[in-house]
Amino acid sequence: MQEEAVPNRSNNAQEDNPPAKVAAELKTLLIDYARQEIVSPLSQLGRTLKLGLLGALSIGVGLVFLAIAGLRLLQAEASGVFDGNMSPLPYLVVLVGLLVVLAVLVAAKTRTSRGGRS
Repeated sequence: MQEEAVPNRSNNAQEDNPPAKVAAELKTLLIDYARQEIVSPLSQLGRTLKLGLLGALSIGVGLVFLAIAGLRLLQAEASGVFDGNMSPLPYLVVLVGLLVVLAVLVAAKTRTSRGGRS
């Protein structure tokens, strides 16, 4: 049995790829990897945060306007009921209503964060 001479791969690899070329390829690979794994997810996260903050701001402004409308309704339509010592009662009714809305939102959030399990 005659053994075949296996060429030394490290010598061939060094001849084909000088260190400067390997370093340039490594630099390109690292930059492409950073773009793929860091920059792209962060830009998607930024878009998601923008939409989430816009939605939260819209819901907050809407709830404030709804609370003011409810307060004005109670003060205008039931003006005889909430006179004298009962004048702070419309504010309390609106506050309780906002707390109920907040409790419903928190309950919905916890239910969805648990994966929709009951």
